[in-house]
Amino acid sequence: MVTEAGDRRSWLVLAGLAVLAASQPLGCEQRGGGDSAVGEALSALLADAGPKVIVPALADAEAQALALDAALVQLEATLSAGNDPSADVLAAQDAWRATMASWQRAELMQLGPLGSSLTALGGEDLRDEVYSWPSVNPCRVDQVTADGSYADPAFFTESLVNTTGLDSIEHLLFAAPENACPAQVTPNSDGAWDALGPDEIHARRVAYARVLTAGVLTALDDAQARFVEDGFSEALALNAPSSPYESEQQALNGVFDALFYLEIRTKDKKLATPLGLSDCAEAICPEDVEHLTSGFGVPAIAANLAGFRALYTGQDGAGVDDLLVELGHGEVNDSMIAALDGADAAIGALGDAPLDDLLVSDPDAVVAAYDAVKRVTDLLKGDVATLLALQIPAEAAGDND
Repeated sequence: MVTEAGDRRSWLVLAGLAVLAASQPLGCEQRGGGDSAVGEALSALLADAGPKVIVPALADAEAQALALDAALVQLEATLSAGNDPSADVLAAQDAWRATMASWQRAELMQLGPLGSSLTALGGEDLRDEVYSWPSVNPCRVDQVTADGSYADPAFFTESLVNTTGLDSIEHLLFAAPENACPAQVTPNSDGAWDALGPDEIHARRVAYARVLTAGVLTALDDAQARFVEDGFSEALALNAPSSPYESEQQALNGVFDALFYLEIRTKDKKLATPLGLSDCAEAICPEDVEHLTSGFGVPAIAANLAGFRALYTGQDGAGVDDLLVELGHGEVNDSMIAALDGADAAIGALGDAPLDDLLVSDPDAVVAAYDAVKRVTDLLKGDVATLLALQIPAEAAGDND
């Protein structure tokens, strides 16, 4: 049991850490707690996040994307030969699911180059080059399919992210033969879609998916290079002269911001909005479910939780859990791990059904899943943020739920 005196000592150590961190100039090596166990835990957390959590996640996503490309090559060959593509279509869809599950874990690791250039220190928007949801545009993907502009060498430099990445590949592999555009716009208004015919549309969708998979692989390779060869892993640990962080406390807040994806995107966007709890004018909004076309919404949330756990615990390295323990607040960490276990169980209880179907057939189970994820995020933005003196991301500063 943590005593009141122990609490006061923890707060004094944390206050000293924050003051020392704020006093150091940019680029200086920070060891917020000096030689103390708290300072060592913080330094270890920042040193391990890149090489032991983020880089392995990116490498796994790249390996899965390579398998997806191989499946698309096989599907393309089958179509070219005029053979029945059914089995190869299913194989390509399975390969996409595996790639998407791997990436959904990495979604919780948007630090530095993976983060937004508008909000993350060192952000380069590489995440959006892999997966840009909720910025998606199925109609525009169909327009590109019809006009063949995906084959242009300048396609990636001239296109928006809502026509690239794993989300666009999802549409190309899972969508119905009909396009997603209204009648008054191309490729319907000019008859281009009908003129292509089903076989040509299928062939173009696979060719387009191969182009996008190559783009995803490039982005994943670039992201790993930023963390390894270009040294962002070292910059996160303040062991590089060009670190964007002025202190270990600021770098820790970057890790916290990445974990906050579970609040802003998983809880609020993937669950609360479809449930009609926020940003929905109807009783429920199933059309706002992520992965509506593939039915992958539930596994995506499960993968988000796995990514959160990986970054929070540091996997085989040091994590936020170790820092809380060293501060004398192991009970908060125990509560977090219990909440994560509960969220995993609640999401697992949803089974394999698409999330939009579950909103109608078993809404209580979806609400239970939302509540379970909320217990995790409440701890994150409550006890964890308070004990570690972390700032809530500006995007969620006004969120009181």
